[in-house]
Amino acid sequence: MARQSPVSQLPEELDDDSPRLARLAKARLAKARGPWRGRVTGALADRAVAWTVAPVIAALLVREAAKVHLDEVSVRHLAFSFCALYIGSAVLVVTPGVALLSVVVRYRALGPATALGLLLAGSGGAAMAGFWAWYASPHFGRHCDVAIGLASVAVIAVFGRRGGLRAAGLSVPLLLALALGLAFTGLAFIQGDGTAQHAVSLISSRYWRTRDNTIPLLLAARVAAHARLSGHLVGDWLYSDRPPLQSGFALLQWPLWRGYDRQPAYQLLATGLSTSWLPALWVVLRVRGVGQWRTLVVVLATALTGFVFLNTVYVWPKMLAGALALAALAIVVSRDPADRRLASGIVAVALVTLGMLAHGGTAFAVLALIPFTWRLRRLVTVRGCAACAAVALAGYLPWALYQRFVDPPGNRLLKWMLAGVSSVGPPGFLSTVARQYQLLSLHELLVDKADNVAALVANPTAWQVQGAEPAWASGFLGYARIAQVDDLLPAAGLLLLGVLALLFPSARRGLAPVAPLAAFTAAAVAGWVLLLWGGDRMTTINHQGAYAVTVLFIALCALAVTYLPWPAATAILAGCAAWFAVSWIPGLGFTSAVAAKAPHGFKALHRAALAHHLDPATLLVCLAGVALTAAAIAWLRFAPADRRLLVPENAIPAQSPATL
Repeated sequence: MARQSPVSQLPEELDDDSPRLARLAKARLAKARGPWRGRVTGALADRAVAWTVAPVIAALLVREAAKVHLDEVSVRHLAFSFCALYIGSAVLVVTPGVALLSVVVRYRALGPATALGLLLAGSGGAAMAGFWAWYASPHFGRHCDVAIGLASVAVIAVFGRRGGLRAAGLSVPLLLALALGLAFTGLAFIQGDGTAQHAVSLISSRYWRTRDNTIPLLLAARVAAHARLSGHLVGDWLYSDRPPLQSGFALLQWPLWRGYDRQPAYQLLATGLSTSWLPALWVVLRVRGVGQWRTLVVVLATALTGFVFLNTVYVWPKMLAGALALAALAIVVSRDPADRRLASGIVAVALVTLGMLAHGGTAFAVLALIPFTWRLRRLVTVRGCAACAAVALAGYLPWALYQRFVDPPGNRLLKWMLAGVSSVGPPGFLSTVARQYQLLSLHELLVDKADNVAALVANPTAWQVQGAEPAWASGFLGYARIAQVDDLLPAAGLLLLGVLALLFPSARRGLAPVAPLAAFTAAAVAGWVLLLWGGDRMTTINHQGAYAVTVLFIALCALAVTYLPWPAATAILAGCAAWFAVSWIPGLGFTSAVAAKAPHGFKALHRAALAHHLDPATLLVCLAGVALTAAAIAWLRFAPADRRLLVPENAIPAQSPATL
């Protein structure tokens, strides 16, 4: 039946000549409109206004902060510019992922692992789209960057709902990752000559004397200039030897960076990408039933290790690749029913593909993931396999074609890691592997694999001959830093004492839910030891493996520590923090990996004196990161508890696992 007009309810209201009835009709109309206006106001209040406005503000911050010449401003201006550039870059990075998550969550009930996967996959997919758009034409690339940004903001404005990230349990880990990157950035530049304009080069001279951290930036610069993309990029490394994902993230923000020096902006952007391991690890632990406060302790203990610190500020894309692999693992091992659907499996495949597009070392983690797909066997249908294959091909095929036809052969890393041959050229990968193993005797083969096992514990010979950190190749603290960075067991440090928790039945019961994570780590390490060539050519040091495995190993050790009696756990965690401070904080024991230079305007200083010279601007940046960490912890304490599932108002009812 048609709804009657709100002004025609009473017989006397039909008399249009009555002023009294006219006033009554007006009042009735206003009353009828009241609830509708309230509904409109409520709908607007439920919109994701913050995430609609934040990308615009972030773009303005990045554009203005990138104009600042860091060597010529005051302390406060420098600290503010650094923070603005870092936070703005981080917001822009996740905006496409937030847009994708906003759309899907309106129609599907999502588990936390799938929600994080969509966030990372959306951002990574946008980065790869930007890379190929710039590759086609710089003019097209700039327009693509603008289109991706505007489309993301528009999608969030239409589909976004306030509190979506909090409902997925992602607000706190994302804020912690932001805070951690800011604190680590301040700490990395705090010694001696401060930030400087050539930030990426300064980090390589301070922590790891190679140019690996500059490769994504150099590739992005060549693509942006539409230069020739074949031949040698750095040294004898080809363009096709290093995957392009991190370069794609840089190109998405390229128009916002000033032309004459993009190193500071890239360093801060890539640091934010490297901290993505934290939300990925957080979700991995949460989907296995680890409590949020215990998870907080674990991720903070993991962060305060030399391996995580150095690989966060030394911005090669290995930590980004590890984060994507951890996010895929979270989906595969999740106990949440909303993460056990075909759509979640497709997201996991997208994450694995993006991980391989970040760094090829992810392959060791991918191989260890394969046995765990048995948990999702009900999803293995023709339709599901076709969808997963389509996603993988759409993501990786363009890069594979580039390697094959534009800058061949593109297999140098494979030959180096699995066959011990680093030269470029024929024969092919499989032929090289077969030939190299045919040349080995059984004794030599066993010795090489034994070297791989030994390198997990310690490799003193490699410590002494390595050239990336020459100033550390002497003394207890120097060798200890190298061991933290290079070797799996020393990377965990005192957290290895967590193995003692297995002596307590209550601790074993508490750790039982994370048994699949331990199995994954063991499988990945076993595959790494067996597949990597070994010997003196290529052995199992951390940066020649999957970072997802190293981070997860450290985290599992930290988790085990939390199940020890509280006096022992407190002592171990405090010892880890103290060891980190002594090893990596200038003035307490840290020295640069190569000879340090005096700050601009200072006379030559002795290294010991330079170690105590702290840059005030970056000290403020570091303290800002610490304060933001405290704010994230307070948010966890006082904010409403996050829900286990994202259940939208108009969600489609639960169907069989094989449905999308």
